[in-house]
Amino acid sequence: MNFKNGKMLAVLGVIFAATLMMSSTSQAAGKAPGEGFYAGAFLGHGTGVVQADVTLLDTSQNFESDRGGVALDGIQGGAWIGWGMKTSDDLYFGAEISGAGSDEKIELTTNQNLGADNNGTITSGSAKRNWAAGGSLRVGYYVNSETLFALSGGVAVSQFDVNIGDANESYYAGGPQVGASITTQLSKIDPNLGLRMEFVYTDYLTADINGVNGAGTGNGHNNDSTITGHDTAGRIGVTYRF
Repeated sequence: MNFKNGKMLAVLGVIFAATLMMSSTSQAAGKAPGEGFYAGAFLGHGTGVVQADVTLLDTSQNFESDRGGVALDGIQGGAWIGWGMKTSDDLYFGAEISGAGSDEKIELTTNQNLGADNNGTITSGSAKRNWAAGGSLRVGYYVNSETLFALSGGVAVSQFDVNIGDANESYYAGGPQVGASITTQLSKIDPNLGLRMEFVYTDYLTADINGVNGAGTGNGHNNDSTITGHDTAGRIGVTYRF
């Protein structure tokens, strides 16, 4: 994970620690996991499939990745902040925002020259996911007084750094995000503390990468590029009610 993402995670850690300190006097009586305002921090691993389509505008040359796509893989870490309520029949309704730094990366190689340039040959490109952020609504059910199972649905945006030869550009990919989680209250440590495990699926839809121009050396060539795909992530972390 690069220095920028390391700083982001450090700040999130400080905020979470401060939240714990400020809420140390809160009362847990009668409260269940996810009820009221809460914050949390997590670590996880993400994998995915990405499809790329590159068209060189002044040569009409096109490259499209195979149907199987290319792999996205790496570590992510971040935080949740949300609010929820428990009904009299043990149902749960809430809302949440989340953010994560990431070192997930993909690399695309081809036997075609993406530079299409007499002064240089480019047969590979890469994209690194730097961060992701989103919001969701949550609906769940209390399996027992200390365990909440919840489903979530919302939208998320990811920021990627793209490298094609000497050209570097950032772009954003957004789309729907759904997930499922289990939160268990850690009563023996602190009634406000919970252990949460979740699975998250994100669809990037189709993102334009028209900003990556002049790929290659010499005069270069403008390109019209798009990328689409999805990823899944498994996360584990702790939450704290306040």
